[in-house]
Amino acid sequence: MIKLRKLNASAKGAEAAKNFTVVLAGNPNAGKTTLFNALTKSHLKTGNFHGVTTAPAQKAVGGITYCDVPGMYSFNSYTMEEGSAFERAKTADLIINVVDATTLESSLNLTERLKKLNPNTVVYLTKLNALKRRGGWVDEEKLSQNLGLPVLSCGAKELKKRLEEGLFDLPKQTAQMPLDKAYYGGNCQIGKVERLFYNKAFALLFFIAALVFTFFITFHPAMPGAYLKGLCETLIVDKFGGWLGGAISNPFLSSFIVDGIIGGVGGVLSFIPQITILYLVLILLDESGIASALTFVTDGLFEKAGLSGRAAFSLISGFGCTAAAISTTRGYSEENARRKTIAVLPFIPCGAKMPVFLTFLSPLFKNPFPVICILYFAGVALAILVCAIAKGKGEGLISEVTPVGLPQIKQTLKKLCFQVKSFIIKVTTYVFAFCAVSWLLSHVGFTQGFCAPQDSILGVLSRAVAYLFYPMGITDWRLAYAALTGFAAKENVAATIVMLIPEGLSLGLAPSMALCTFFLLCPACVAAFASSVKEIGFKRTLAYNLAQLAAAFLASYLIYFILSII
Repeated sequence: MIKLRKLNASAKGAEAAKNFTVVLAGNPNAGKTTLFNALTKSHLKTGNFHGVTTAPAQKAVGGITYCDVPGMYSFNSYTMEEGSAFERAKTADLIINVVDATTLESSLNLTERLKKLNPNTVVYLTKLNALKRRGGWVDEEKLSQNLGLPVLSCGAKELKKRLEEGLFDLPKQTAQMPLDKAYYGGNCQIGKVERLFYNKAFALLFFIAALVFTFFITFHPAMPGAYLKGLCETLIVDKFGGWLGGAISNPFLSSFIVDGIIGGVGGVLSFIPQITILYLVLILLDESGIASALTFVTDGLFEKAGLSGRAAFSLISGFGCTAAAISTTRGYSEENARRKTIAVLPFIPCGAKMPVFLTFLSPLFKNPFPVICILYFAGVALAILVCAIAKGKGEGLISEVTPVGLPQIKQTLKKLCFQVKSFIIKVTTYVFAFCAVSWLLSHVGFTQGFCAPQDSILGVLSRAVAYLFYPMGITDWRLAYAALTGFAAKENVAATIVMLIPEGLSLGLAPSMALCTFFLLCPACVAAFASSVKEIGFKRTLAYNLAQLAAAFLASYLIYFILSII
């Protein structure tokens, strides 16, 4: 048997953690991070695509340091991530080789190498249910005998218990046996429904239809998204804000709380139902394996743009968060493809841009659904077009394809709650602080105390840059300032407009669409800038952002001019 070194029960947690390390290693998309989260009660991002884990992550629990490393196919360091995974694996006290049962035959190539690297290796099988749905099976006992390694498929709690006990039964190794006859077999063919999603035409049409349906139930005034958004706005801003305004006698304090905080922060929080619907669909596409299938079928399309099907994951991730989408490019093997993807990801409307678009479109359209669809698909089309125009070598696609099936309800809800919780935390902390400072600056002058907003510090400074927005038909310094706040976080734009313009917007079609064009094309937030700097460096990131900013201004000027003369 494999006998792991016993931990000193009297040692401190940090010291004990240095004495024993367990590394979770395996092919990309095998379930390493999901297992890591279960063993350590962490919340690292998981996904059914290559490149979610881009750097080793570790956490000490119960005297054991668990380390989740990026996926790898070999020790040849095909990517920087494979190199870091190899370095962690070779120094581990125990390697848990997480193996996808649906791709067992190819996955065992890495298992043999891990065994030679470290005899203290345990095989942990995942996705057995998906294998059974395909008519396949695994004889764990025979597989263990053939490999000469313990093979487990138990739950995370049982695995953790075995790790803490420090003992794994090491089977008596037998002669090498044929894979498909000894311990792995069955029909193992994909079903008719799953095969549909590996059809290029069907997969693309399904994805487009899924996005249109998402926008419909999110933005159409008769659908749940718009109705719940209006309900939240009534409860938070009108009811709660009105009650606070009547309860506070001091006019300045009342304005600060009601207009500055409740109006700004509450106005953004009212978008939670629509944000939730958007995130839910993105998570369902990922958890069901449909997004993984889309990567496979779009490889040829993205190859013409000098990318690979892996770019589909980055673009889909961009609908949620640009910063997170940029981090997915770290798994790209070709530097040129990575740079091009990072350069165009800001064109993909992230979840934070949704409130911005609605802020400008809702006063103009009773049903903003068609215009929102045009903006979102225009962003995707522009991103692909720019990549196609840019010269450079593409990259090959090496990635596992997740079986298509019904998503797990528990995992879906867990991811959804985490995303919504992150949005609420960001709004109630960062946006809260931003609104508080903005309100104070909009009511305090350079040479006097409280004053009218147009004479305030914020008013004077904002008018100095407002001229850039004149060609868009925007002459209000408050809108110019709101546009600038988006470079810190796009959530600030809607909050600032609600706070500084409580009477509501009264823009025409031309300036509203010009501003929407500006926010569609302009650089993303500070978090995305920092993520890009980490991947491609400060100078290149700054150059990309300046180019995007120039393109955003020029395109918005053009849109305003065209719509003004029509």
